Amino acid sequence: MLQFALLAALQGAMPPATVPTAGPEPRVYDGRAGHLAVSIPRHDTAIVVDGVLDEAVWGNAALLTGFSRFMPMDGIPAEDSTEVQVWYGPTAIYFGIRAREPHGDVHATLADRDRIFSDDYILLFLGTFNDSRQSFVFGVNPLGVQGDGVLVERGTLVGGGFQGGSTQGRESPDLSPDYVYQSKGRLVEGGYEIEIRIPFKSLRYQGNPEQTWQLHVVRQIQHSGFEDSWAPAQRASASFLGQAGTLTGLRDLARGLTLDFTPEVTGRVDGGRNGAGQWDYDRSGPELGGTVRWGISNTLSLNGTANPDFSQVESDVSQIQFDPRDALFFPEKRPFFLDGLELFQPPFNLVYPRRLVQ
Repeated sequence: MLQFALLAALQGAMPPATVPTAGPEPRVYDGRAGHLAVSIPRHDTAIVVDGVLDEAVWGNAALLTGFSRFMPMDGIPAEDSTEVQVWYGPTAIYFGIRAREPHGDVHATLADRDRIFSDDYILLFLGTFNDSRQSFVFGVNPLGVQGDGVLVERGTLVGGGFQGGSTQGRESPDLSPDYVYQSKGRLVEGGYEIEIRIPFKSLRYQGNPEQTWQLHVVRQIQHSGFEDSWAPAQRASASFLGQAGTLTGLRDLARGLTLDFTPEVTGRVDGGRNGAGQWDYDRSGPELGGTVRWGISNTLSLNGTANPDFSQVESDVSQIQFDPRDALFFPEKRPFFLDGLELFQPPFNLVYPRRLVQ
């Protein structure tokens, strides 16, 4: 009895046994299971965007899985595994993508910007105003080459994906804007990995203290022609953006100073034969100009331009004019005419600024 009482006393004096706890588990959001409201975690850290998802912060990111087929037939589970990790910091939002492709080769080239759509690629649709109508579009191929733009849905489905076609799918974005963001990708055994950082100063978003953004993640597999989507979107729906998932809990977003200045120097040389059969050249310029953009807030910007270049600024875009009465349309790349493009898109091209020569 004495031994039993002594043992009980010792047990009462000892602290309760502690069970070791594991680190925070990544929150998994299965698209096919309808888990589309993503509570995005915040980490006040910075990483190097190198295409290698080896930083510890990726283990605590929200994990998006359960992709579904979107093209050419929706509602089918995706054959190839795709995992997307997402988190945000004070100044940017980060995406890490692991795409497995055991059924065929990965299509990846060192293409020009906005020319990645013959490769495998990932598209991120960020609806920062949560209105199911407009979205920023960020595309990356397996090597990290970028293709970006803006999508404003008008209710006119012209085909699936960027290539169009007879099958209705989703509207094609306008690829004219070029946003500033970082991306890097690499090929791995059985697929590829991509790391993306999108600064908040490259985006427009609501002025609310707590943000809710819409998110679509689309993956194109070239060898099969399939297009997979994290949110189980239906092609028969009137709106693709309206079927997006959401990112909730975005707070205290810091844009910092948003100031862009783009100087321009242009010159011109005209040549022709004179009366003696020789060539004469008339040189003019150089002319100076520039564009400035000041992001006063996340919803208000001040833009200005002086002596903008109204010529064909994209030298690699060549067109032949057969009838001088018909205007040639070149891709718009001048920042002054692209800023806020998603807010000024009528159903018809009523104003073509290149006609404003003087």
